[in-house]
Amino acid sequence: MNKLFPICYETFGNAKNPCIILIAGIGGQLIDWPPTLTQGLADNGFYVVIFDNRDSGLSYHYDELGVANFGEAIAAKQQGKLFKPPYTLEDMASDVIKLIDELHIDKAHIVGASMGGIIAQYVALNYQQRVLSLTCIYSTSGDPGLPPAKKEVLEFFASSMNSEEQSLKSIVNNKLRLFKIYNHPDYYDEDKIKHQLTIAVNRAHYPAGFKRTLLAMICASPRAEQLKKLNVPCLIIHGTHDPVFPLEHGKQLAESIPGSHLEVIEKLGHGLPDFFSQKIIDLLVKYLKRICFFPLKFLERLENISFMQPA
Repeated sequence: MNKLFPICYETFGNAKNPCIILIAGIGGQLIDWPPTLTQGLADNGFYVVIFDNRDSGLSYHYDELGVANFGEAIAAKQQGKLFKPPYTLEDMASDVIKLIDELHIDKAHIVGASMGGIIAQYVALNYQQRVLSLTCIYSTSGDPGLPPAKKEVLEFFASSMNSEEQSLKSIVNNKLRLFKIYNHPDYYDEDKIKHQLTIAVNRAHYPAGFKRTLLAMICASPRAEQLKKLNVPCLIIHGTHDPVFPLEHGKQLAESIPGSHLEVIEKLGHGLPDFFSQKIIDLLVKYLKRICFFPLKFLERLENISFMQPA
């Protein structure tokens, strides 16, 4: 990380190619993106950028903003009052724009997973002129009428609000438990996942930053009505096995964004095991190259044309 620039990032491919910015979910680090995915997108003609969100990985830690107060936030939410967290997901969206500026990129394809998909939505909503397309992977509009996360997920994050510093072994085992909750059992290789998690924890483990980011996510407002005004090409990728944002979240998100395209992947949970890398590459490359040739407005007009069946 450049000392004068607070975001740690890496790039793949030719900087002259169309740019894809990949935004990780909560607690994710840039090394969590499967190398087969990042390199595969670069091999298909894209300039790929991955980075650590603020307060995670090797990016800047916002200790000066204080400790996350979940009690006050939840009480305010229950009373229908506003609560101001240390920072918001919109602030994190502005970080993405700072990164694009740092790389001297005019416009980019914005791809976000989970919370990263929410940040990507804010990038598209607040900086639409900088966005070539929006892709949300197992994400949500935050509509309060959508099905909640499974009990195991809610219990895990409730306990994380009050967690104290632990040993490396217990931290890794805790993350391993979450991976098992998140993903389909067909893609659970404990030894391989434990090895990857150990590398990630050794690189960076910062509970205070995780809590501030979690609070920002809890305080994010529903976006369905705002998303209806978007005019950017949008791809929604969602799995049938997602315990955090059940499939209804992906379907509703696709319904909210005009002209968006929904792809449902069987057995995909709330994560990207290596097995799904090629599927994600294929979907992204097919969609992004399609919209490079056919802009959104043209595609919308094409879909509204009624073709006569041949006699």
